[in-house]
Amino acid sequence: MPEIRCEALPELITKAKREAAAPVYLLYGDEFLYKSAFKALLEALLSPHQKSLNYEALDGSTADIHELVARLNTFPLLPGAKVICVHDTQIFYSQTSIDDLVLKSKEAFEKQDLKRSARYFVGALSVAGLSLDDLCHGGSDECLELALGKSFRVYQKAADGWPRQVIDCCLHEPWSMPAHREDADVLNEAIRAGFPKTNHLILTGEFVDKHRKLYRTIKQIGVVVDCSIAQGDKAVDKRQQREILRAHMMQTLGHASKTMAPAGFEVLYEKTGGGLRNFNSELEKLIAFVGDRKEILADDVQEASEKTKQDPIYELSNAIGHRDAPKALLLVQSLLKAKFIPLQILSAATNQVRKMILLTDFIRSVPGCGWKRGMSYGAFQKSVWSELRKCKGGILSENAHPFSVYKTLMHSDNYSPEELEEALGILLGADIQLKTGAQQDAGLVLEHALLRICGISADHSAGPASKPNLFSKGP
Repeated sequence: MPEIRCEALPELITKAKREAAAPVYLLYGDEFLYKSAFKALLEALLSPHQKSLNYEALDGSTADIHELVARLNTFPLLPGAKVICVHDTQIFYSQTSIDDLVLKSKEAFEKQDLKRSARYFVGALSVAGLSLDDLCHGGSDECLELALGKSFRVYQKAADGWPRQVIDCCLHEPWSMPAHREDADVLNEAIRAGFPKTNHLILTGEFVDKHRKLYRTIKQIGVVVDCSIAQGDKAVDKRQQREILRAHMMQTLGHASKTMAPAGFEVLYEKTGGGLRNFNSELEKLIAFVGDRKEILADDVQEASEKTKQDPIYELSNAIGHRDAPKALLLVQSLLKAKFIPLQILSAATNQVRKMILLTDFIRSVPGCGWKRGMSYGAFQKSVWSELRKCKGGILSENAHPFSVYKTLMHSDNYSPEELEEALGILLGADIQLKTGAQQDAGLVLEHALLRICGISADHSAGPASKPNLFSKGP
């Protein structure tokens, strides 16, 4: 089967729905695009009631290749199709990927996304033949320079705190290094040998070495979906970027019942570049920023950007909502360096948790029963927002915007009611510490509280939730 562009995905989905699905799919390129493509493909392969038992998700950074092959050869529990997905696979990483991985790690660190930065960095180490143990025995800088080459030396001098903080994060949560070439050969043989026709394998990732036998096998037996966005400065690259971003913008604005002035897209594109992830993040901020106004103007792009810069605590609330502990810690450090008062930071975290508690209580009530995990913004406005506005008792502030409430509801789905109650207690304890003489250790108090709230205890003891892997990736 040929390699297709993501724009041809609707035709692929139609074939999958007609029970003409391929045994294996490879989705690679832009993370936002391939994750969207994955969701659409999964919905085509499995009905909602099959997903609970016939869908298995594996983390590409920790997946054991022999366990994967065993699962591929196991029949589904429920009649029908079975889907196994290896998310963010590293099986295609090679020596040619090292420079890209180092660059991605540095860029993610500069965006205060320590989790992604560490994932890319560990991938580069693995391809270079290094282990985390090699970094624990002195001379780590010399070892890294020798293995990762010129790109590491350049970025090490240019970035503030990179890669030291990333290395510390990796050592705090040790990651087993996969043997990429051997794993690729094992999986290649398994695909060629075949597995039950009911079963389907999906691999997603950013980097693909097209010279690998595994890639050629998937292209021959399965389907390869290219979700990459050209990053060059050539006219043809810029045109592709604009087409993909504009199509995504129109779809997102449609769901939010909004439009954007033609000049608005140009300003937003110049601000974010061709990366869909950043573009989508800024677009969502704009939707919330304009409130009830239907049209987003070019001037709104700059105004929303300035407001975000002036209110960086907004990003901390998002990190807590996503249970993204590494990013929350980086944001706390940045806020303290910017001379924010520790109690002000704590108040923002407490406010976010309280809002999630109030909204969790609401959706557990009869008026809020219309809320469903993963609900679209449009559906929320039609069935949930109207009921929320009828409620009394301080659930909504006077200037509450529906999109902001929608995002908070999505965040609350990441916590159980018991975890939110525990989180409020943790923040109360931090408040007492800050007010009773622990000011000199304010940063440590805040970091410890956020680690526990996001499910990772600073002292490795059990927190409010089971301890997750910092680098695990869900679908």
